[in-house]
Amino acid sequence: MTACASAPLTKTGEIPKGSEIVVISFRDCLLSGQEDCDGSGRKAGEAFQEVFSVGGKFTSKLVDRPVGAKEPLSDQAAAEFARTKGHSYVLNGEVDDFYSVAAMTFRPDRAAVSIRILRASDGQVMTSYSQQGKAGSNFATPKGMIKGIATFVRNGL
Repeated sequence: MTACASAPLTKTGEIPKGSEIVVISFRDCLLSGQEDCDGSGRKAGEAFQEVFSVGGKFTSKLVDRPVGAKEPLSDQAAAEFARTKGHSYVLNGEVDDFYSVAAMTFRPDRAAVSIRILRASDGQVMTSYSQQGKAGSNFATPKGMIKGIATFVRNGL
């Protein structure tokens, strides 16, 4: 389980049921000295793609970042990237925290992401969300927490 503050999901438009949402691998977290940051963007992207592909509401696929794992990718560039590949909607995001601790250390695992779902045709932000989670038990993982965040976002669309 995770303990998450209740943050609002901001929607500025509707994404039609059955739409494909292309998930660009997220930007890795940039916390200095935190080894778990390397590869965290790929794991977060996989978590969102997996969640968005179930339930019949949307289809989804994961694509590689057109820039480096720690480089910024503007929403405008993400929308342009999706548009040139023939996609209608794209999810662009960043991992803000990704920390996994050994069991029995009495410190919680953490995960935090910020996402925007964009309409590729004009770059309009259709949905945005930012959330931080902390594990409530030794059985949660940062990727599992991100899957919980992704489920909340998917269900709110």
